[in-house]
Amino acid sequence: MIFRTLGPRILLRAGIMLYQKFSPSSILIPFVEAYYVWTSEGDMVDNMVIESPPSGFCSIVFNAGDAYTLTNKKFDNLTVPGSFIAGQSLYSYSLRLSGIVEMAGIVFKPAGLASLFNLPVYEFTEERIDLRQKFDVATVTRIEQKIRTIATADNKAKLLEQFVLELCNSNIPVADSIDNAANLIVERNGMLHVNDILREVYMSRRNFERKFFKKVGLSPKYYARIRRISYLMNIISGKKNVDWMQLFNDCAYYDQSHFIKDFLEFTGRTPQQYLDANSELANIVNKPVTQSLH
Repeated sequence: MIFRTLGPRILLRAGIMLYQKFSPSSILIPFVEAYYVWTSEGDMVDNMVIESPPSGFCSIVFNAGDAYTLTNKKFDNLTVPGSFIAGQSLYSYSLRLSGIVEMAGIVFKPAGLASLFNLPVYEFTEERIDLRQKFDVATVTRIEQKIRTIATADNKAKLLEQFVLELCNSNIPVADSIDNAANLIVERNGMLHVNDILREVYMSRRNFERKFFKKVGLSPKYYARIRRISYLMNIISGKKNVDWMQLFNDCAYYDQSHFIKDFLEFTGRTPQQYLDANSELANIVNKPVTQSLH
């Protein structure tokens, strides 16, 4: 079975898997996309494979369930650390899960990790870095223990926000031109040119690209491509049939060959092959519903 975790409720063979999203407080909106809690509600999963395209977001994840593995172009069945930082993904990846699923994560805006914590995000690309290598071990352990004991998803999400605020010592930075440029790419679903952004940042192209890479981990052009394919994949998620011609026009592709080339590069499949592999989602996955913590 292949699932993509885009909906808040995914049916299992027995029981229900819940995927819930929560919005951050206003002070963190320039840097945090969402918090999520993902659980199998006490049910056991058996060798379940979940596939995801690159999203354009980095994350910090706490796993209070059973260990699982990741496969991508770099790793084959890598056992993922219990708590980790995930950098930018360049290509699709798959997770293989067995046992209890119980995760809580912070999804950061493209430059959020660098802006909030001054982390070298470009070093994390295609990696899952043990959180204890970058943050205080006692703090990470405390959050892990609380994730296991807190009963409700919204309180788990509130704990994640407290974690972010504590790490920043409540000294939240002001979003700079790179934050704003990267967030604009997200808002436009990757459908804009670097020259459009340069008119807003008032710096040379070379200087902009250097600063963007340092804070996001990718070049602005490549990042825009990832955000566009992520948007496209969200549109087709759970559908049995797609009007491909309309889709590649809506996503501002020059022609069909350009569209197929991007799809193959980021997913390893043609558009129809991907749709066929995920067609079973059509009747069981809803679109995400983001709830407010406040």
